[in-house]
Amino acid sequence: MYAEYLRISKFRTIEIDDTADALALAATADVVVTGIRVPGPFDGIELVRRVRTDPQTQDKPVIVLTACTFEPDQRRAYAAGCDGFLPKPCLPETLVTEIRRAIALRCRPPSHCDSRGRDGDLQQMHRTSSRP
Repeated sequence: MYAEYLRISKFRTIEIDDTADALALAATADVVVTGIRVPGPFDGIELVRRVRTDPQTQDKPVIVLTACTFEPDQRRAYAAGCDGFLPKPCLPETLVTEIRRAIALRCRPPSHCDSRGRDGDLQQMHRTSSRP
């Protein structure tokens, strides 16, 4: 549902079903959206941690979109370095707003951003534990 809404909203999306693949492609995305309980050799929190420690991706905005909504999960996500935490269910418009906010915070000055603030140029890596 989220990836489809983002495409309708003129975002280009890459959907990946494995955390190792997501990490390998993170450098090509303008923003990474991940869950916590996702398939792969490590979970979404570890994906956030690895994105933050890689020099090629450390400045990428990362948003955690998850059904794991307990406070300890949120604390772990922020401690790993995420820029935003959205509990599911979440309106797709809320995700779009959070993506724009995270990019605006991470991309200063804007001339250093690949997206330049235009939706059509934004590459978003969307990860879900199951496809809707």
